[in-house]
Amino acid sequence: MHKAFLQNNDIKSSKSRLSHLLLHKLDLYLADVQLSLDSVLDKRLVRTFYDLIVAILLHRHNSMGLLLSELGGYICGFSHAPAGTKRISNLLRSKKWTSTIIDNFLFSQTRKRLESLVKQGKRPLMLWDDSRLEKAESWFLEGLCSVESSKAKRLTRIKKGYYSPPNKRICVPGYHWTSTLLSALGESVSVCQMSWWTTRGKYKEYGRNIMFRMLEKLQAQVGKGILHVLDRGYANEWTIEWFTNFEQDFLVRWKKNHLLIHSTKGKKQTHLLARSFKARSKKIVLDSQRKILKSISIAWTQVQHPSFEDINLSLVIVRDTKNYQSPLYLLTSLPVESAKDAWEICHSYMHRWNIEQAFRFAKTELAIESPRLWFFENTLKLLAIVTLIYDFLMKLIRNWPSIIKIIINQFAHRTGNRCQNALTPIYRLRTAIQNMLWCYFAQQNSG
Repeated sequence: MHKAFLQNNDIKSSKSRLSHLLLHKLDLYLADVQLSLDSVLDKRLVRTFYDLIVAILLHRHNSMGLLLSELGGYICGFSHAPAGTKRISNLLRSKKWTSTIIDNFLFSQTRKRLESLVKQGKRPLMLWDDSRLEKAESWFLEGLCSVESSKAKRLTRIKKGYYSPPNKRICVPGYHWTSTLLSALGESVSVCQMSWWTTRGKYKEYGRNIMFRMLEKLQAQVGKGILHVLDRGYANEWTIEWFTNFEQDFLVRWKKNHLLIHSTKGKKQTHLLARSFKARSKKIVLDSQRKILKSISIAWTQVQHPSFEDINLSLVIVRDTKNYQSPLYLLTSLPVESAKDAWEICHSYMHRWNIEQAFRFAKTELAIESPRLWFFENTLKLLAIVTLIYDFLMKLIRNWPSIIKIIINQFAHRTGNRCQNALTPIYRLRTAIQNMLWCYFAQQNSG
C-alpha cells in the first residue's frame, strides 16, 4: 500500500511533496536492509516490512502503538484490518530471517559514521547504558524475566505531605535492555546496537556477554579511537579488565565507596581520596535539563585500581561550587594533563544523557513496551524494526535540519518564544511526521 504511494509521481501540493520526500528518504535509508531481506524472503513480505515501518510512524499511541491488530488497519485499510494483521504476523514469524539482519545493518552504518567523525577531527563517543522493558500485566509471554520497575520506583517516591511507601524495590515481568549509541561532542546520536535479553528460560543470557561480544566486534572491525562512556552500573573491575584487554578507551562514573590507589595518598575510598585535591579550574555551564546556570569546578589526578596496579588511570573530580549536588568521580583510561583535557572528559560524560533521552523517547513515543507477541524471537524482530525507526528519525535531524524545521512548522506548529527558539525536538518531529503522513494518505485515498 505505502510502497505504491511512493511510486506516484503526480504530486501537486507542497505538503504532499514533503510527505513524498520523507517516504523517499525512508526508502533510501532502508535500501540495504530490504536488499538483505529480499535475498531470503518473498517480495510480498519485504513490501510488508516497509509498510509496517510507515504504519508505526502513522500510529502514535503510548500503550497500543505496537499492537498488530492496531497496525493492521494501516497496512490494508481499516475495512481490511485483519488482513493487514495477518501480513504483519507472516513477516514476524517467518523463520527465514532474524533480527541479526537489522543488527548488522546498524553496525555497518556505525562504521561509516565512525569514519566520518574521524575525518572531521572529532573523538567518537560510544554511549553505554541499561534499561528494561516492563510488561507488568503480562505473564505467559515467552522470555519474560524479573526486572526492577523504574515506573514503580518513580510513582512511590516520597512526597511531602503524602504517605511514605516502603523502600524495597518492586519487580515486574519484563525484558532487560542494553544499548550502545554512537555520538560525539556537539553531535546527535545514532544507534550502534540495541539488545533485549532475559535471565530465564531457553533464551537465558548474561549482560556481561553482550558487552564482551560488542567489544570483540569493535576490536576486529573498527580498532581503536573510540571513547566508551558508561554510568555507575558499570563501575567494577571487569569493566577495566575487558576494555584494557580489547584496547578500548573508557570513561566510567566511579562509585564513591570503591577503592583506588594514589602514589602518595595510598589506598583509599574514592570520596576520601578526592578530598585531597582542590579545584584547578572553574566554569559556569548551562544545565540543559534544569534550565539553570551552574558554577562547577574540576580537579584531576593519576590513580590505579587495586586489582590492576600496573595500569595508570585518571580520576577527574567534578564539584558543584554551591554544593547543591554530590561530586562526580570520573575514571578514564585517557591521560589528563591539563584543564582542557579534564573539561573534555567532563563534557563527554555529560553527553551520556542522550542515551537516557533515547530510552524515554522509545518508551513514550514509539511505545516499545506495548508488543504482545507469544514468541521471544518474533518480539526481537519487532523491537529491531522500532530501533530502525528511531535511528531514521535521528538521521533526519542530523542530516536535513532545514527540511525538518519546515515539516515541524507546517504540521506541529507551536506558538510562543519558548517553542520558537527551542532546538528541534524529536518529540515534535514525531508528531509532525504522523500528521503529515495522515494528510498525504487521506489525499491519496480521497479519489
